[in-house]
This record gives sequence, C-alpha cells and structure tokens, in this order.
Amino acid sequence: MDCAFDRYCPAGTVAALRVADLRSDPRKLVEKESMTARAAFSDGEDAALARAHPLTLFGFDALIAGAARPRPGAMAFRDEHDGEADEATYADLYQRVGAGLSLLRAFDFVRGERVLICCPPSAQSFVLLTAALAAGLDPVLAPLPLPYSRDAVANAARALKVSGLFGPGRFCGLDFETPLLEIAADAPSIRLIGTLHGALDGAADFSSRSLAAEATPRVRLDDDWGADERRLIGALDDLGQVDFTTQGALLGAALDLVRMTRAAGDAPVLSLCAPSSLAALVAGPLAALLAGRPLHFLAPFKSARFIETLDALGPTRLVAPASILPDLGRAGLLTNGALVSVTAVCNGAGAPRLDAEPACPIIELRVAGGAVSLRAAHAPAHGEKGAAARK
Repeated sequence: MDCAFDRYCPAGTVAALRVADLRSDPRKLVEKESMTARAAFSDGEDAALARAHPLTLFGFDALIAGAARPRPGAMAFRDEHDGEADEATYADLYQRVGAGLSLLRAFDFVRGERVLICCPPSAQSFVLLTAALAAGLDPVLAPLPLPYSRDAVANAARALKVSGLFGPGRFCGLDFETPLLEIAADAPSIRLIGTLHGALDGAADFSSRSLAAEATPRVRLDDDWGADERRLIGALDDLGQVDFTTQGALLGAALDLVRMTRAAGDAPVLSLCAPSSLAALVAGPLAALLAGRPLHFLAPFKSARFIETLDALGPTRLVAPASILPDLGRAGLLTNGALVSVTAVCNGAGAPRLDAEPACPIIELRVAGGAVSLRAAHAPAHGEKGAAARK
C-alpha cells in the first residue's frame, strides 16, 4: 500500500510529509493522537508552524494521498441525503479523485481552462474539485442553481467563459436538470456537462458510483508542477462576484482552524454548509482531512434529523452558517456539551450576538477578496483570541 501511494504522490511530497512528522506536525497529519500533544508549543509558535507547513506548498491531491497512506480503511466522508447514506474511506476518496482525473483528461481540456462546479453538500463536490485541480484546471465553486441563485450562476458561466459545468441532476428531491441545461445553453464556451448525483441527459457521469466502478488504471494525482503552476480556486460570492485564491492559502487557513479548535480532540465534523464557498471548503473538507476526523454532510436540514444526528455522533465539531447561532443557543446546544466547537461561516456581517455565554469555542470564518480570515468569537478554557488572515 505504501509503495502505491508513494507512486501517486507528487515528487517530494512523501518526503515532505515525513519531515513534517518529525518537525512541525507530531500528529503525522492523520494519526489519532489528540491535538493536545502539541501543547509544548506556544500559540505564536504553533501559528508560525502552521503557516510554514510543507503541505501548503503542495495541493489538495497531496493532502488526500497523505491521508490515505496510514489509514486507508478509516471513514473520511459520510453523506446523508435522499434517504440514503454514502460513506467514503480515505482510500475510496483517493480512488474517486484518481478516476475523476482520468475521466477529465479524456475530454482534452487545456491547462488553465475554467470549470464551474455547482456544489451539493456531499463528498463528490470535493472529489471533483480536487480532480479538476490535478488536471490543471481552474475550478470555480458555485451554489446549486436554485431560483434565487440561478441568474448569478448563469452570469458567472458566461463571464468566466467556463469550459465545463458540473452539478447534480437531482439532489434532495429537487430536479436540477432543467436549470443546468439552460445555463449551458446560454454559455457557448461550455463543452462538457457533468453530473455529480442523479441522471442528467447527455452529461458525463461523475457520481460516486460511476467513479468507484471506473475501470481505467489509477493515475498519479499530480504532475510535477512547480508552485507557480498550481491552479487557482474561485468561488461565487453573494454579490455574484468571483474570488480567486490559491490552494496553499486555503490549506494554511485550514491548518489555522485545526489549531484553534484542537481542544475538540477526536470529535467528528458535521457540516451544514455545502462546499460551494471558500469559507465552507476550509471549514469542512480541508479542516476535517487535516484533523483526521470524519466529515458528515447532512441534507436537507431538518431540526429533528439534526438532533438525531448529533445524538448519534456524540460530541461534535459543527460547521454552520453564522446566522443560525442564536437558534443553536436557544436550543441549548452551545451549552449542553453536544458541540465541542462551532465554525461559523460568515457572509457579510459578523456572527450575531448570543443571549447566553457558550461553553464551546466559536470561530468566525470569512473570505473577502480571496483572503481567508478567522476570529475566535468565543474561546473558553484556554481558547485563542485574535484573528488570522491568509491570501
């Protein structure tokens, strides 16, 4: 197994990860020891080590390959939607990205072309994002083309002259075939439509089942590109503008977030946010992979199902829109031990004020102009104060 992952990692990645094991990351990126093992470092030294971490020099493909090496059979992601659950181990995640990369390469994209990914709250959004980056494309994240967001997605597809459009044909009982086909019809640059979930007429199949059954041999997840050649990631914001940033900046922000929430220990991550924004991408998939904890997506959001999921998971790291913090407080979830940390994804204004003092750390995470900033809105019991920003 080790030899296989060595072969598919970028040149030098495995060596860099092993150096990190000995110097700046006693957790070996994905091992099970508690983050409190790093208590010997001061907060300032810890932050500096995160910013200088060798992994920030590589990309998401190196993160997945590094996570899959020591624990291929451990659960990485679990999606619950449409009455079904889809679990992906670290090895599954690695395989899906490799299969997606093979499929993308078959369509003869030119390095640097842009593709638009309408992201459902599922592992497949992150799989396709990573495969697109490994294929040398510049992916742009976007929300699902619901009535209130369809025009913004369509405008972005035309303005960016995207070559590919990806999204679910059907998800959580909603049909997205018509809006996706309409967006493609209005953007003459689009040469490929791909589906992440459900059937979509004439679309290439990038669903988890399709990629798991992909018969082509695995391919390495990266060519030996220099740091200056690594692709950018864009995301459509609430104003219809697109922010671009680097993989290294997002990985650095995720490392900061893991550091700021290390008291959460072995708790799993539950995300109520689709990875359709840079902030949700950092707080969900990237932070979960770096912390070595499974990420659960729950969709659609229903209060009863949410409480059932929390009961099943035990103490949980929650990723949620900042706007629902007052509701969590009124429900007692910020004080009863159900949540060991909350990452509040902020759009526009900061997190709203709470009526009662929370018992768990709350980290505000926002992206503006491509810069990711984190602020400890509430940090009890040795939590960290202040803010960090990356671009």
